[in-house]
Amino acid sequence: MITVVVPVYNMARYLNRFMASIMEQDYQEYEIVLVDDGSTDNSGELCDQYAYSHSNVTVIHKQNGGLSSARNAGMDLVAGGFVTFPDPDDWVEPTYLKTFAELQKKHNADLVCTGYYIDYENRTISGTSIRDEIVLTGKEAQKALLLPPRIKGFAWNKLYRCSIIKQEDLRFLDDVGTTEDLDFAFRYLSFCRKTCAALGNHTYHYYQHDGAVTHSSFLVNHFRAIHTYEKIIESEEDPQLTSAAKAEICNTAMNLIVAYSKSGYSDESIYSRLRGYIKENLHYYLNSDLYGIGRKVQAIIARCTPRLYARLK
Repeated sequence: MITVVVPVYNMARYLNRFMASIMEQDYQEYEIVLVDDGSTDNSGELCDQYAYSHSNVTVIHKQNGGLSSARNAGMDLVAGGFVTFPDPDDWVEPTYLKTFAELQKKHNADLVCTGYYIDYENRTISGTSIRDEIVLTGKEAQKALLLPPRIKGFAWNKLYRCSIIKQEDLRFLDDVGTTEDLDFAFRYLSFCRKTCAALGNHTYHYYQHDGAVTHSSFLVNHFRAIHTYEKIIESEEDPQLTSAAKAEICNTAMNLIVAYSKSGYSDESIYSRLRGYIKENLHYYLNSDLYGIGRKVQAIIARCTPRLYARLK
């Protein structure tokens, strides 16, 4: 049994598309837990309609607490042996759950990771390029979150073993901003013996739509993302992994400069802190093989004149 935990907050516009895709699976041993996280549109009513018409759908209605809170609430109701966490504004292929199940059984894996598409309004690209199945230890997979083969930290293209989550009392955290997926995966993998990454199997559609950057989302979520990489640096002795984490801090700070400029927020200390993150970690960024020369030139510009960099982006 696979439990599909879906956090839902004001997703009425997209929920029917997602549910149509998840209800057309080639694999039948699954349940869906929809977590209505205090939606103010009619998402909650849509969730109830699905639960009424489908015996394998359960709904939780709760006060708004954010993505991590919603996923944790869903995990408390998990009845299956494995769990995954797709987002309701995305959609999945009919082979999404079957691919997870077959790879898990084939390798007796504690974590399975598959490939995905990135979907824009007018085009679709592959989010992953490696086609071979890769079997890794938990420690090797921790490195692969940031280093090639780059399985990344997304929760929606991964299958987790519920017994490990329960035994180790693992939860999604609120203090790591937009990197809650990466933080959870990194901690989870420390308890894994075997993982499988089949990045050539594209079973998930990651939808990219325009979203307004608000003051609160910038300050509360985006800035906290750096904390995840700081935690990795503090807990690790592997020089490759710590260097990669420092390069990601630089990359995140660059992205935050652009987000800050779009937010309309005005606080000189924010620019100063972000510039400091870039200055401290620019060396690791420039020495990383993950970024091209053009992006590295942008990093130098962001270090010297962040406002110019923001305007150029």
